[in-house]
Amino acid sequence: MMKVLIVEDEPLVRRDLVLLTPWEELECVCIGGAENGKEAIRMFSEQKPEIIITDIRMPGMDGLELIDIITEMCAVSEDNQIGECIVLSGYSDFEYARKAMRSGVQEYLVKPVDDEELKVAVLRAKKRIEDRKGKDNLEKKMSDTNGGSLLMLFHEYELGERKSVNARYVQTAIALIQQHYIGGITVEAAAEKLSISSGHLSHIFKQETGYTFVDYLMYYRVKQAAELLRDPQVKVYEVADLVGYSDARYFSQIFRRITGMTPREFRESV
Repeated sequence: MMKVLIVEDEPLVRRDLVLLTPWEELECVCIGGAENGKEAIRMFSEQKPEIIITDIRMPGMDGLELIDIITEMCAVSEDNQIGECIVLSGYSDFEYARKAMRSGVQEYLVKPVDDEELKVAVLRAKKRIEDRKGKDNLEKKMSDTNGGSLLMLFHEYELGERKSVNARYVQTAIALIQQHYIGGITVEAAAEKLSISSGHLSHIFKQETGYTFVDYLMYYRVKQAAELLRDPQVKVYEVADLVGYSDARYFSQIFRRITGMTPREFRESV
C-alpha cells in the first residue's frame, strides 16, 4: 500500500482527512497529519510517503514552498523519493493553481474538499506513480541485460498450487488478455467482468505476476509477434496488426524495446 501524508494547519480538516478518508479502500495507508511545513518535512524524512496532500495557505511555510523543499531533498537523496502531491486550497484562484502546476503538481482541489473528488485525485496520483515505477523497472532490466532481450525474462503466469481467490482472479484476467489481446483489453474492463474494482485487480495482478496489467498485455503481444515473425510470408505491418497494434512504427519501437532488435532483425536472426 502507498503511504500518504496529510499537511493541514486546520485541526478539524486535518483530522477528517486522516480519519474519515477510506484509505484502505484506496489501497493506501495514511501515516498521519502534520500541522505545518516543518513537521511535514520531519515526517517525510522518517516515513517516506509516496503521496503528500497539502494545503497551500499555512503559517510559516506554505504548501508550495514545502513541495519545493521536499523536491530538493529528493534530488540529493535516493532514500527520499516523492511520488505525487495533491494541493488543497480555500481559494479557487487560478494563480495558485498555476504556481502549483509549475511545481509539478497535477492535482489541485478547492476546499471544502469533495470526498469523491479526493478519491479520484488519489487514484490518479497512484496510477502515475505505478506507471513511473513500471518504466523505471523496465529501464533497469534493460540495463541489467545490457540491452538484451527482455522477452527471454518474460514467463507467462501459471496458477500452480496456489488456490487463493486473488490468484484465481489473476488467472481469469490473464485468460481475458489471451482472448482479447488483438482487440485490446483494459484493466477496467477485466475488473468489470470479474466484478471487482480496477484498483484491486491492479494490485493483486502486480503482486501475483510481478507485472502491471498493461505490461503483461504488452509482453504477451510481443511474444505472439515473435512467433508470427518466424513465418517469412507475413509482413511486419501485418504482424503488428495481428497482435493489436494499428501503428506498425509504434509496434516496431515496442518490439525493439522488449527484444533488443527490430522486427526485421529478429526475423533475420531466426
